[in-house]
Order: sequence, then C-alpha cells, then structure tokens
Amino acid sequence: MKSRERVLKTVMFEEPDRVPLFEIPPSLKVLSEIFNEDLANLLALFASVDGRTSEETWKKLIKMYKQIGLDCFCTSGIGNPFKAIPLENHKVVDVWGRIFSLAYGFTTSPFYVGPYLTSREKYEAFPRPDPLDEYNLNQLKSAIKAAGDDMLVIAGVGSIWEVQGEALGFDNALKYIYTDPVFLRKVLNDSTRYAIELGKASIDLGAEILLLWDDYGYRHGPMMSPKHWKEFIYPCLKKVADEFHKRGAFLMIHSDGNIRPLMDMIIEAGVDLIQPLEPAAGMDIVEVAEKWGGKICLVGNIDVSYLLPFGTREDVIESVKRAISAAAPGGGYILGSGHMINDACKPENFLAMVETGKKFGKYPVILTNFSGSNQIMAPKL
Repeated sequence: MKSRERVLKTVMFEEPDRVPLFEIPPSLKVLSEIFNEDLANLLALFASVDGRTSEETWKKLIKMYKQIGLDCFCTSGIGNPFKAIPLENHKVVDVWGRIFSLAYGFTTSPFYVGPYLTSREKYEAFPRPDPLDEYNLNQLKSAIKAAGDDMLVIAGVGSIWEVQGEALGFDNALKYIYTDPVFLRKVLNDSTRYAIELGKASIDLGAEILLLWDDYGYRHGPMMSPKHWKEFIYPCLKKVADEFHKRGAFLMIHSDGNIRPLMDMIIEAGVDLIQPLEPAAGMDIVEVAEKWGGKICLVGNIDVSYLLPFGTREDVIESVKRAISAAAPGGGYILGSGHMINDACKPENFLAMVETGKKFGKYPVILTNFSGSNQIMAPKL
C-alpha cells in the first residue's frame, strides 16, 4: 500500500496495512548524522522564491524521508522570508510582525524572540501578508512534485491564533479579550482569511490535508479559558474547517501544550487531525485515545522532551508499542514525535521509533491490552 492511501484510510478511521508515520521536517543535524552527510547548505537552498532550487532541496529531503520510512510530512505556509524586515543583531521582523533571530545554527527554523506589533496602531500600520505569495505556492508545488505518488504532503496554511499572539505579544493579545475584543476579533479574522485563501490554493495544487500551526496550550493548560477560546477561536476554526471540507480536504491542527479542556470544542469545530499530543504536557496517549479516539485522528505523542533525546532504544520501543496499543486499533492514529525531531534527539532513537512503528503497527494490531509503561520523562526538579 502506498503512503497516500495509508494516511487517508487512517484519517477516515479505516485500517490500512500499517500505522502511518508523520514528522514535521526533522532537524538537519539529525538527518546529517543518519546519512553521514553535511546538509547545512540545504538551509540556504530553501530560500528560493522561484521554487527551482527548493524543488531540488525537497527531492533530496524526500529521498531521505522515504529511506527512513516516513509516509507524510508538511510544508510551512507561514510566509515569504524574503519580505522580512532586517533589524540589528541578526534579527528580522517576519511578514506577520514577529521578531526572529537568525543566529540559529543548524536547525531548520529561526528562533522567535518577541513581538513587533505591540500596539493597535502598529498592527494597523503593518501590511498584511499575502496568502498567495509565490513563495508559499512554489514551496508546496515543489514538495508535491518531488514527493510524487510515494508520499503525502500536508500543506501548511498559516495560523489563526499563534502567529498573531506572537506578533502582538501573548500578554497583549490576551488582554485584548477584556480591553478591546473588537480589535482582537479583527486580528483573528485577518489570519483566518489568510488560512482559507492559502488553503483553497493548496487544494487546487493537490493538497488533501491542510495544517494550521496554532498552539493553544502551555504545559499545564490552555493559554486562555475554554469560555474565551469558544468565543474567539472556535468561530474562526470552524469557518476554516467548513471551507476545507466543502472542497473535500481535511484539517489538521498542530498545537503543543495541554489542550485537554479544548478537545471537545476542537472536534466540534470540525478538525480532523490533532498533532502532536505533547506527553510532557499531560497529553497521555492512553487517556486521549480512550476519550477522543474515533472522533479525531491522533498524531504523534512520542516524547521529545526526554525520551528521544536521552532515553534508551528499549525505552523508545516500549513507548511506541504503548501508543500503538492505545490508539491504532480501528485506524485513526498516525505515529510520530510529540512535537518534532529536534537537534537534541538521538538519531538512533528516531530510527527506533520508526522501525518499531513499522514492525508492531501492522494491522490487525496485536498489541491490544499492552501494559507498557508511560512515556519516559525527565525527573522533576
């Protein structure tokens, strides 16, 4: 069975041949160690507006993803880095109004520093990003062409809450709930329109699953109360989901943190897949699967806070078996990390996760009632 069919069957709660595997594009440092190859130059090659260089880059990366055993990966869709405004000390302001440091070394992403649009006046004077910017579309075209029929490309389409919270400053954005709710709704409507327009264009290019990067939680709970989330975020999320569903596509959310109090509303809004189910934030796969399995496709959950960076191969195997046992029967589970494969993750543990998933994730799953231990966490200080 090819990856596309494997993933789509899973999303529709059917059992494919085995549990699929997904990752946000893994750390180039980890890939370099796995393939014994210097990949630092690929960061520069991604920076290609016309898409020609990015196609060659995607071909190289996708070849590696296939060799590792992944079934699907995602693009960003956040915006054109060439339109960033340079600041001092290797910092830039991106198209959303977020300040990033470019002194990031060997990772695949710059580092968020803080907000640039710290007042309503600054926000209203700042130009809105173009969802149909050629950079967004060419990156997706390049990835889909390079993936061919073998892998499924999940198209990033921006964010409703997270990018705006980072642009305004989360403290400021949350204060607007009380001091200027009309303005906050305008801000969220702006990013909702971006997601819908980019999503429509992505579907036209062949994307079947669209991804919103939209962290709603901290480690101990949601960033805002469920009441306010329902009032401000839910209508936007439902609008996006409805638009994508009308076109036959699925909506996936990436949200770190403990979002358990929001899960029922996320499902009610029409979200089809949820990633990464961060175990360090209390998103235990057994409990999550018991409560929400069969209602939303679960993606991820293998710990990157301690397990993949510091755990043993045996620890990883037990954790993967536990996740498959809890969430895979009947379809509706895609194996992956509980965020992304970052620089700290051991290459051998990443490979152990994939190998174990392919070995024990074959349907029919025979690990039902597996009583393996919970995710391996760092000791509390």
